[in-house]
This record gives sequence, structure tokens and C-alpha cells, in this order.
Amino acid sequence: MYKSLPFKQKTIKEIKEDIEKAARIYKGVNTIFIADSDSLTMKNIQEIVQYIKTRFPTVERITSYTRAKTLMSLISDQLKRVRNAGLTRVHVRLESGDRETLEFMQKGTTPEEMIAGGTAAKEAGLELSFYILIGAGGTNRLEKHAIESARMCNEVNPDFIRLRMLVIQHGSLLQEKMKASLYKPLSPKEKIQEVKTLLKNLTVDQCEVSSDYFTNTIWVDNVVVYGGVYGKLQ
Repeated sequence: MYKSLPFKQKTIKEIKEDIEKAARIYKGVNTIFIADSDSLTMKNIQEIVQYIKTRFPTVERITSYTRAKTLMSLISDQLKRVRNAGLTRVHVRLESGDRETLEFMQKGTTPEEMIAGGTAAKEAGLELSFYILIGAGGTNRLEKHAIESARMCNEVNPDFIRLRMLVIQHGSLLQEKMKASLYKPLSPKEKIQEVKTLLKNLTVDQCEVSSDYFTNTIWVDNVVVYGGVYGKLQ
């Protein structure tokens, strides 16, 4: 999406000015999500989180996206300092616990790295939310993708597991693989089967599983047959 745009990181002064503007507009905020893909790579993330807490005194939860490799690269004390500054939750796109699926999707990480990163977050006292991509392995890896994703979640025991249905973008590499018969997407029934297999193999404790995204609704003949874990399953 952003490949054609040059990368530029804002200065700490510019970031604080943005926070000031937001504080003037939004009053009584209790949750804040630090956007973009991996804010924990910023050297001054602790200072930024502390400034958010100062300007939004009512905030109860500060969340950020991050990557498992980033969590691995930060020593325990660094993560704990960011946690103590006010960061409470991190969202990590696990996608799959199946090694072959991760390689096929060119995720750039391994199951071992995902486990290590997730464990580091938990040990630092951060709430952890894993995202699993339903359909990532196609029909060939349906069973393995679901079982291995559940196994990884069982080992880390995240606080949240969020399901997302794979959407093949026009012009994407995955679409090209599909045209070349290297990938076969799941049918609506197979997507439901994959979700069921995942849930059946989960043994996590005090973990909330949700399917809270608009792409997760499956339509067959203009009838919703699957509306997510909190929706209806006909």
C-alpha cells in the first residue's frame, strides 16, 4: 500500500504537537491506540507514552501494534520500562503457527520467533493480542494451519486471539499465485471448518477469542451463515 511513498519519521517535537492537538479535541478519553505497524521500534517510545499519559489523564489503556521480532529484540528491562510508562497492550499479527504457511505468505518470521516475542510481552506485564488469518494456508494447509496456530497460542497463552478472514487483494502476489494454481482459497464452508478446528484445539486460559471485523462475515446466497465467534452460525 505504501511502497510508492518515501518513509519519513516525525521528530519527537512533532509527535508531541500531534498529541497536544488531539488532547484539545478529544476529552475524557480512556483508550488510545498508537497507530502504524510497529511503534515499539522508536527509541523514544517510552517518552511518547509518558507524554500521552500526561496529556490524557483519564486514559486507562494504551495499545500499540508491534512485531514478534521487535519484542524479541528488546531486552526485558526495556519492555518493562515502556509498560511502566503506560503502555498496556500490544497487538501482534501472528497470521499462522504453521511454518509452511508463514513461508508461503512471506511473513518473514518463524513459529519460534512468534513464541519468543509473545512470551517476552507477557513476561513484561503487557496484555497480548494475537491475530490469526483464517484461510492463510489455503485448502492444502487448512488443517495444519488451524492446529499449529492453536498450538502456538496454547504455548504463549495470549490475552486475546482475534480472527481475521483472508481477503485477496487485486494485483497482489497471492492473487498471482492463485492464478498459477499455487494457492486455492477456502470456500465459506471450509472457512467455518478451519475456525472450528482452531477452537477445538485451543487450551488457552483466560483468553478472549473474538472475530470482530467486517470481512469475517460469510455470505451464502445472500444469507449470513457465519458472523464470527460472537455472531451466529447457522
